Amino acid sequence: MTAPLLLSRNEIDDVRWNETVKNSEQHIIYAYSWYLDVVCEQWMALVWPAAEDYQVIMPLPVKKKWFIEVIQQPLFCQYLGIFSSRDLSKSVVEEFLKSLDRNFRYISTYNFNPSNTANLRPLIRRFNTFRLSENTTFLLSLRSCYENLSAGYSLDRKTNLKRSFKENWSFEKSQDFKPLVEMFQQNHESKIAGGVRKSTYEILSQLLEQISENQSLEIWYAIKDDLLHSGVLIVKSENKAIYLFNAADKIGRKGNARTIMLDKFFQENADSSILFDFESPDVESIASFYRSFGATAANYFGIKKNDLFFPFKQIQNRRLKKMLNTRPTLSEDF
Repeated sequence: MTAPLLLSRNEIDDVRWNETVKNSEQHIIYAYSWYLDVVCEQWMALVWPAAEDYQVIMPLPVKKKWFIEVIQQPLFCQYLGIFSSRDLSKSVVEEFLKSLDRNFRYISTYNFNPSNTANLRPLIRRFNTFRLSENTTFLLSLRSCYENLSAGYSLDRKTNLKRSFKENWSFEKSQDFKPLVEMFQQNHESKIAGGVRKSTYEILSQLLEQISENQSLEIWYAIKDDLLHSGVLIVKSENKAIYLFNAADKIGRKGNARTIMLDKFFQENADSSILFDFESPDVESIASFYRSFGATAANYFGIKKNDLFFPFKQIQNRRLKKMLNTRPTLSEDF
């Protein structure tokens, strides 16, 4: 096959691009052009077979650093990877990896979607310049009836759900995300290593406005004595739903408000084709919470690369050691 083409943002046809994302087996909201425009400083793409024919695409979030393009996975974008409107073969995936390796000297981090994992597994270790990590998210299929879904909850989750029923919560569906963001700032921000930049909240606000315009944004609030104590934000796109953001104060946490709101969402959407992605961070306590709903682990690959010239390679390696474990995660469930 011919090598994929590298296109800059202004060379990408949005209509053609978004149709490919929508019709791909790997479909996820993160890959739509309007989503990338918000969360990425800049982005480029590998496309195949031609600039006018997007059968296979790969979005590449980039930043300018040291006069070169650097790939960096943006916030609010768990994974990207390769998207195809046709069956994706290993040979096609290999050509995309070769093009990625050939065109970029530095990859801070780049995550492939879980649907790419089977094709990537036998190939990616052949690329000696890539440092590989295997990450996990948790997925829950809502194809079953609610009785079967809730039967899959862990004993601890069932117990906490029963406790939440006794709290006499009332619930409100809303499109107003500002109270949820404020609740996060007041109750979770201080627990995040390195803090949260003001620009992160600005990106989140812009993103949620775009999602509200382009897709299905579903926000649930748990209320007691006319006060909001917890909220969950879920994004629905085609047959996928993502648990993108949440928050709770002390009363909401003690009253298991997020448990009952997630349970209500699953109850409303049971017997559907929706695949629910908990968007799991690498925090065991949070992963355990998501697993307790009967969700199954889905692995996805992440890569890094540092092939910079001296002394930039050494400088960046030192910076990465200092930054280890300080990147904020805005998906806290304590």
